[in-house]
Amino acid sequence: MKKYICLLLVGLFLSIYAFPDEIIRKYSFRDFRIEQTGGYNLFRVDQLMLSGLPGEPALPYQTVSLLLPPGHVAASVEFLGSGFVEIPGTYDLYPQQHVQPLSKGADGVFIRKDAVYALKSAYPADPKGAMLTQYLNGYAFLLTSFTPVVYHPADGKIGYYKEVTLRVKTKPDPGAAEALKNLSSRQDIQQRVKSLAQNREAAEAYPFKSQSSNYDMLIITPAAYQNGFRQLVNLYNNESIATQVVTTESIYGSMTGQDQPEKIRNFIIQEYQNNNILFVLLGGDVELVPYRGFYCYVESSSIYEEYNIPSDLYYSSLDGNWNTNNNWMWGEPGEDDLLPEVSVARMPFGDDAELENMIHKSESYQTGFVPGEFERPLMVGEYLYNDPITWGSDYLELLIGLHNDNGYTTNGIPESDDIFRLYEDNTGYVWSTDDLLQKINEGRSFIHHCGHANETYVAKLYITDITNANFSNVNGTTHNYTNFYSHGCLCGSFDYNDCIAEKMVTIDNFLATAVVNSRYGWFNQGQTEGPSAHLHREFVNALYTDEIRRIGSTQVQSKIKTAPWVTVPGQFEPGAQRWCFYCCNVLGDPAMEIQTDNVTGLPVSQRSDFILNPYPNPASKVLHIEIPDMSSHECHIEILSLTGQKVFDQVILLNSSAIQVPLDGMAPGSYFCRVTSNNLTGTVKIIIQP
Repeated sequence: MKKYICLLLVGLFLSIYAFPDEIIRKYSFRDFRIEQTGGYNLFRVDQLMLSGLPGEPALPYQTVSLLLPPGHVAASVEFLGSGFVEIPGTYDLYPQQHVQPLSKGADGVFIRKDAVYALKSAYPADPKGAMLTQYLNGYAFLLTSFTPVVYHPADGKIGYYKEVTLRVKTKPDPGAAEALKNLSSRQDIQQRVKSLAQNREAAEAYPFKSQSSNYDMLIITPAAYQNGFRQLVNLYNNESIATQVVTTESIYGSMTGQDQPEKIRNFIIQEYQNNNILFVLLGGDVELVPYRGFYCYVESSSIYEEYNIPSDLYYSSLDGNWNTNNNWMWGEPGEDDLLPEVSVARMPFGDDAELENMIHKSESYQTGFVPGEFERPLMVGEYLYNDPITWGSDYLELLIGLHNDNGYTTNGIPESDDIFRLYEDNTGYVWSTDDLLQKINEGRSFIHHCGHANETYVAKLYITDITNANFSNVNGTTHNYTNFYSHGCLCGSFDYNDCIAEKMVTIDNFLATAVVNSRYGWFNQGQTEGPSAHLHREFVNALYTDEIRRIGSTQVQSKIKTAPWVTVPGQFEPGAQRWCFYCCNVLGDPAMEIQTDNVTGLPVSQRSDFILNPYPNPASKVLHIEIPDMSSHECHIEILSLTGQKVFDQVILLNSSAIQVPLDGMAPGSYFCRVTSNNLTGTVKIIIQP
């Protein structure tokens, strides 16, 4: 028998292979600190998140995301601690407070479970969080969590293990074998898998799937609107993102499924498995392309139970069927699929004029841009609640620059950008609707919002404020169309007729895309962490650090990186992180490339000042590129996937008219090769073969 043994020593991965039905992984912890808050103690360990069940001691948790052998699931996880360190003194640990919907506000109730704080035995009885096996593009993952801390509430004694070993037993499973049908060897997917896996070398155990990609983006819409997408299809075909339109009528007539949403999802699965598609655009509001409503249960200051969360994650995460017990509650714990395979967004138009507006805005944003505006984000933070006092600005500041707050690291909007902060805070400043409209009409690249909302209200804008006149300068000519991300509740309820975010993206001016909640957004009282904020931080990290620029893929990456935290006590049991997974959707074009700097400003295939001649093309081992005579100049060579991720990035001193680029380790598929020299750029599509 073989076994995987993986050691983590303060961020250093060391891997030894042994039995395939067992994985052993070690985690080491060094630094801790004790803080004071409201008469209680917070015990923090670097790179771990404080979490816990409501009213019980908040403890630091480590997330676990381990690749499992092909066709296997996690059968059990054993926790083995060593090097226990007892901290001198006694401590009264802060009780975790309820998560709350943003629109409900702080409940003003401090919860503390006295029975738990009277325990003389070690707390928690089980240091591990929930154990999930999930699948990402055919790769099986164990997602779980644990705390290295042991607390004795009655006497206030606390300590932690300097080293924790997890012994994971695996076993073959029919569901894991079925998931292998979704295996993809695209370079984008390989990077995605390795970004999640703590034992990334285990990916080598998976078979390479030689797979043709006949096209990249699927558009699903009723026959009446099929021709309306011709302009977008031409745009992306010219961009080498091959695009096809399929009608809902043809899907309903050819696919099996208990209802229309299941038939659509089965068709997406078929096209993903047969053609390796990356993007799915749902063309139409809910009366044109139906949605799947998900179930979720959250224990907060009261019980929140929702049976119909509009979620296009149903069409993005393709494992299982989301309803294994075949009842009327879709997406119950154990039925969920938190690791999406394809990037999905919805254009929620209801007529030809709205469709034309949305397509024009996507095309104009990508090809007819106003230069100099792509480094001008707008941060919009509101006063949220009292007792404890909570400001939206505290959440939004974690989107800027490098932060390891709350147990995970993100590197988002560069500090060097021209960031405008429209913040309410303890200075007494309160901004108005007119203040917001003025700033938006000055031309802003992306609006990031943390504040109150409902179906017809967000960021102090009522649905009656969403007019072309109010956004007259955000018209694609005076200033670029812009984008929007909000923590607010319900503003993205695309089942509502019509919600405010739908109007924002379907009028002539204003938004090209919106990332918004179809139900409540959630926050943790008295903290700068929360389910909605977590997804937002991972979104900007994917956009700026991972350079995943196509908005549907940016959203997918944010959910993948957040998925392990669903297992943490205080996230899994109350269910709020799962709720946010379900209700956070993209309205717009999933393949639209978000611009983040003032240099690129165009889709990658159009960024050409000179012609490149690659040969051979297709290539397998080495790519030769002839360029105009630029000898004795530095050349910056990049190879980018269709989703915009760099898979090769090197600067060389050019001493001839040809460049040789090694292709070792690059998965077969279509790419863009970009060469920059003397502030001039040449771009060409290349194909890599096995």
